[in-house]
Amino acid sequence: MARIDDILQGQLLGQSFDCECGRRHSVPTRVVDVGPGAVDRVPAILSQVVEARTALAIADRRTWQAAGERTHASLASVIQCDRTLLADGADGQLHASVEAVGRLEAATADAYEVYIAVGSGTVNDITKELAHRRRRPYVVVATAASMNGYTSSIVALLDRGLKTTGPATPPLAVIADPEVLAAAPLELTLAGLGDLVSKPYCGCDWWIASMVRGEAYCPEPQRILGEAFDSSLAVLPRLAGRDPAAVALLAKLLVVSGMTMTIAGSSSPASGGEHLLSHYWDMIRSRDGRPLGLHGAQVGVASLAMDALYARILDADFSKAHCAPDPGPDAEDSLREAFGSLAEAVLPQWRAKLARRGERDLELLRANEAAIKAEITKVLATGRKVRAALAAAGAPMWAADLGITRGELAAAIRYGRAIRDRYTVLDVAAELGLLEDFAADYPDREQIWAGP
Repeated sequence: MARIDDILQGQLLGQSFDCECGRRHSVPTRVVDVGPGAVDRVPAILSQVVEARTALAIADRRTWQAAGERTHASLASVIQCDRTLLADGADGQLHASVEAVGRLEAATADAYEVYIAVGSGTVNDITKELAHRRRRPYVVVATAASMNGYTSSIVALLDRGLKTTGPATPPLAVIADPEVLAAAPLELTLAGLGDLVSKPYCGCDWWIASMVRGEAYCPEPQRILGEAFDSSLAVLPRLAGRDPAAVALLAKLLVVSGMTMTIAGSSSPASGGEHLLSHYWDMIRSRDGRPLGLHGAQVGVASLAMDALYARILDADFSKAHCAPDPGPDAEDSLREAFGSLAEAVLPQWRAKLARRGERDLELLRANEAAIKAEITKVLATGRKVRAALAAAGAPMWAADLGITRGELAAAIRYGRAIRDRYTVLDVAAELGLLEDFAADYPDREQIWAGP
């Protein structure tokens, strides 16, 4: 794993560089310490990245026990460090939402020079948004290798039921003790694996969008993570046994995955059609007042669905691509029925997507059939390793594993692409006339399906 360690020992950290894509990229994160005793090094790392006399440690009741109390005690011995614990919602869960950030903002003085997020996805996103609003730096003490958003320049929040993403400043440092990570609930670690394995599908979506829609594309994020990702798949099955070395490797890969989004200036390197399915499930569950699932676990399940969808595209005749008014004969009526009270938030994204597509895109899709299919072939070869890694680790692989119904799976495949003005494999499949049939017959469990 020399490549991943080279990156995390300073090859990219805190650097700016000119890229062959014509842009200048920057990585604001300056220190990544994933190693034994890392939590005890928080004061030294903090002094290395920022001059601060006052800090606020932000955690929830679970992450406070995992690493928060220890972090707070070590910092309080050298600077003024207060703490706040984020409260669960009425459903017993803490959600990364605009409302949660607002509550934290109202409850804390704008007097701290640095914030310390102690937690994983939700705590990190809430703290990241608060730091961004107040133009303060922050560092994160990770308590689970559960997602790749730690080092991204993006924050994902629920806003009145709609899953939104917005710009935010990455942390100056990421600190994680493998023993703490390995002690996290196994489902969180397996969710991190699910988030990670989406990489080949996200990358392919992004590349196709550049070929068909002219989206800005940079090969550097794919190169940075690609070699380490491929070589790690044989190690990651050890996650099932809570092997600290395997969990540490997963955490490092997730941290670098987040950096690729920062380098790209968008979530495209690490978020494609599979993430839209996960966002759809979050939105519908939030709308209906049901507990949300783990993001990474949903992404892993959705990644396997996208693998199967790519396999169908590989056999498709691109000359049949068309701008069908889908989903359904009347798209907006279909979306209103599918999203209910969320429809008015979704429709602007859908209309923006429709306004951008046209015959020129279809001509480019047809003209690039051979190149696109060659790229898909590479993705499917990696996909076989992805499936094996998920199975060996005991990670969720099918919608039924997560309590997602057959109808919810089909609806996510059919309507997920409406929630973002982004071109993904879901749009390619729709233009090739494949999406509706795929939504109708891709199963929610393994035993009833023989493959694409």
